[in-house]
Amino acid sequence: MTIARINTSYEKKYPTNYNFHFSNSLFAQDALTFSDCLRLTLKNNLTLKSALNNEKIASYQYKSSYGKLLPNVYGEAENRNSWGREIDQNTNQFVNQDLKIYSGRLNAVFNLFSGFSTINTIKSTKEELKIQRINVKKVENEISIDLAQKFITILYLQEIITANKEQIQSSEKQLELAILKFNSGVVAESEVFKIKSQKAREELNLITNENRLVDNLISIKQLMNLPLEKEITLISPTTEISKNNLLDESPYSLTKKAIEINPNYNLNVLRESKARTNLSLARSSLYPTLSLRFLAGSNYTANYFDDGAFISNNDQIDLNYSRGLRLNLTIPIFSQMNTYSKIKTSKIGFKQSKLDTEITKNYLSKEVLKAIADTKTALKKNESSSLGYEFSRKSYEADALKFELGKINITELNVTKIAYNNAQAELIQSKYELLFNNALINFYLGDEFKL
Repeated sequence: MTIARINTSYEKKYPTNYNFHFSNSLFAQDALTFSDCLRLTLKNNLTLKSALNNEKIASYQYKSSYGKLLPNVYGEAENRNSWGREIDQNTNQFVNQDLKIYSGRLNAVFNLFSGFSTINTIKSTKEELKIQRINVKKVENEISIDLAQKFITILYLQEIITANKEQIQSSEKQLELAILKFNSGVVAESEVFKIKSQKAREELNLITNENRLVDNLISIKQLMNLPLEKEITLISPTTEISKNNLLDESPYSLTKKAIEINPNYNLNVLRESKARTNLSLARSSLYPTLSLRFLAGSNYTANYFDDGAFISNNDQIDLNYSRGLRLNLTIPIFSQMNTYSKIKTSKIGFKQSKLDTEITKNYLSKEVLKAIADTKTALKKNESSSLGYEFSRKSYEADALKFELGKINITELNVTKIAYNNAQAELIQSKYELLFNNALINFYLGDEFKL
């Protein structure tokens, strides 16, 4: 008997398309496949929007870093009032009178050499932009996996809840029969209490699973950024469960491929590169800086007289017009250990970034290998649980008939029923575990997450 046949018969008995929703909803109900949920999540998710905003900020910072190659142009204006002894800028002599001097200047400063800090700053902002772009992909991957886990969990819980309700219905029938037998004096009252106890445990399991379902529905709506009041129905995937052909390849070669394209790993590689650039940026403080400054300006004094003759403001501006070209060389000698500290800190940061890359690589290797092992285990588990379910179902049906005929007591029936319930839950769980792990391996290797 193949897995596909087992699952087909099982689906007929326990269908997986259920309507689970909140009451008093103000919104229309939507039926969503996993692809629909993924599309909505990638469009509306708040964490992803935040990552996209960080990417935009990094893009603007990268573009603005090229501005350091351009001159810094700025203007100055001054209004200076003085009383008493002061130098008259027009005669360059001391005078003892009230002065109102107005001056203006235009400056243009060219950065000729800054110890390679400008080049390294541009390089650093470019690497930061790449980091933020990879981070967007990392966030997309994380929320895709999170969404798939919640989607699968919801489908699993819906099937479990249906099975719980059937178990309770079966216990109710057994309870009615036991009460009839007790009233007829066939069985002791303890038999009735045992069935009631079993039924109470099954009702508790139902309530627990229903609460878990509500929690997961809230979580998946928050991932998609949908109103909590909105009713949704999740459509179970129709893909037949089968062995993933990738499992025939070497797990270590699959792991190597997965790591090379994984955003987490590439993110750490870029951070390592940026840490190296930051080290070069810190060392640039050891070099001298050279700048060229061009300036042009003039000034005038209000109500200015020269040898008794009034000099107009316009004439003063023309007479006092000046231009200049200056070279400024700054040689670092001692920076109160600030440069030394920056270089040492940057060196440690660079070493730490290399360690982080290796740590991430080891972590991802473990995760991929675990996914491969889990998929192989889930495949075997699905095969064995399918057989176990069929056996336990037939055993329970046979013992239920024996109980009706009075050949076994309720304790013996409960042993068979518990085994049947467990086998039923294990089959449902193994089916969805295999579905998720198959999709996860393909996703690690670059495919879109498909269920």
